[in-house]
Amino acid sequence: MELRDVDTIYRFRLDEEVMFWASGGFGNAIPAREQLVEEFRNQSPLDTRRFFVIEVQEDAQEEPVVIGQISFRNMVRVAHRATIGMLIGDRRYWGKGYGAAALSEFVKILFARYNLNRIDMDTFVDNKRAIRCYEKVGFTVEGVRRKAMWTMNGFRDQVIMGLLQEEWLDRNGNKTYYL
Repeated sequence: MELRDVDTIYRFRLDEEVMFWASGGFGNAIPAREQLVEEFRNQSPLDTRRFFVIEVQEDAQEEPVVIGQISFRNMVRVAHRATIGMLIGDRRYWGKGYGAAALSEFVKILFARYNLNRIDMDTFVDNKRAIRCYEKVGFTVEGVRRKAMWTMNGFRDQVIMGLLQEEWLDRNGNKTYYL
């Protein structure tokens, strides 16, 4: 993610429906634009949290268009694990496979470049589209924490999903990827 992407990401975060599906809520999910600038400006490869954009280039002659954001947080280098999150902020691209494609590439990067052994994700039980997307890439539902997430519709069960590097390698013919 670069500073030029801040306005687009900020616009996505101002969209109440996008933020509902991204986090279950709206209020505390919207940092001020200046906070986003500082967060992105201060990113380092050594951070336990990093943000990336999801871009689409529909025509080779056109510039790529930012349609979403994907990130990791809570990286524990000693345990080789992190938690990821993703949002497709441009609703015109919902339901067209862009999320699964971006997630698949991101997982490849996390396992190959960051040498993770495990990737976690969580969402609320009503977010069926996200759960299907993560399952498509190989994540498994590992559990449900009852009423653990607050959403605009009240408390909801939190679905916990995980993907191990060995499972991902099995799905991809045990190929090691060099990026």
